Amino acid sequence: RDYILFDYRGMSTQAANIDARIMGGELGVAYNLNSNWKADATLAYAWGKNSSDGEALPQIPPLEARLGLTYQRDNWSAGALWRVVDGQGRVADGRGNVVGQDLGDSAGFGVFSLNGAYRVTKQVKLSAGVDNLFDKNYAEHLNLGGDAGFGFPAETRIDEPGRTLWAKVDYDF
Repeated sequence: RDYILFDYRGMSTQAANIDARIMGGELGVAYNLNSNWKADATLAYAWGKNSSDGEALPQIPPLEARLGLTYQRDNWSAGALWRVVDGQGRVADGRGNVVGQDLGDSAGFGVFSLNGAYRVTKQVKLSAGVDNLFDKNYAEHLNLGGDAGFGFPAETRIDEPGRTLWAKVDYDF
């Protein structure tokens, strides 16, 4: 029930100890469709209330679902991930915690990503992929870019990167 609430409204930041209630849960399931195909899904939800004034608690992430499909055969694998995030309308503008504040309602979004990998040896695996395949313009509700020494204003939501290509080498020893 003890929660330190930061109020960023006004000329100076103030902190107060309030009563709060936070609840949430996460559910995940994975299913082998056959010896090569695997499907998985997760659902995460959190809810927060400022019990001292009856309003929403700030900095609570919105409902999020992840749907994945993976194919693996011998040393090869490929995967797809669809991440779907609901909009967040339960906000406390200008209030938050030590690392961030609510910047108003946020829009929902869906991002689709693909990846592939090849195991060269028992110790070495090469992977590559593309995140945000369709170059969706979106911003996370919990957005910590503002006022973190990067020169961005603290009250501005920063968009996430567009389509991103990546590659990596894993070495196990």
